[in-house]
Amino acid sequence: MKTPLAFAASALALLAAAPASAAMTAKQIVEKEVIVRAANGDETIKRLPADKVAPGETVVYSIKYQNDSAEAASDIVLVMPVPKEVAYVEGSVSGDDANVTFSADGGKTYVARGRLTVVEGGAARPARGDEITHIRWTLQGPVPPKADGEVSYKGILR
Repeated sequence: MKTPLAFAASALALLAAAPASAAMTAKQIVEKEVIVRAANGDETIKRLPADKVAPGETVVYSIKYQNDSAEAASDIVLVMPVPKEVAYVEGSVSGDDANVTFSADGGKTYVARGRLTVVEGGAARPARGDEITHIRWTLQGPVPPKADGEVSYKGILR
């Protein structure tokens, strides 16, 4: 049974640019991965709009950003929540020149993936992919004027 991807609209992209004059825009894109088989049997993975997704399908969440200003933009931070209907796919995060951190507490705190823990039965343990609530990319350098980029992660619809 296909499920409308209504929760995708709730995903959030936050931008923080240091210079007030720098104009940054960001657009979230939600796609699903499908395997396309050619007549010769070769398989390729293609991304399609995620209008409807079935449990078990891979969903790709991306933020495409652009510096619309004539000045470099620095101190850029991008944040995307992981919908509770989605389990983060380990190792799937991408983003050039970005420090990536994760949250398992609704975005209150962020740490490197290997340090992310949750408390269960009074003891801390490593957080599973399905316990990640937010992913944050802190761009390491300024975004040049009129330049753009993209960050993303993959999840599996539960």
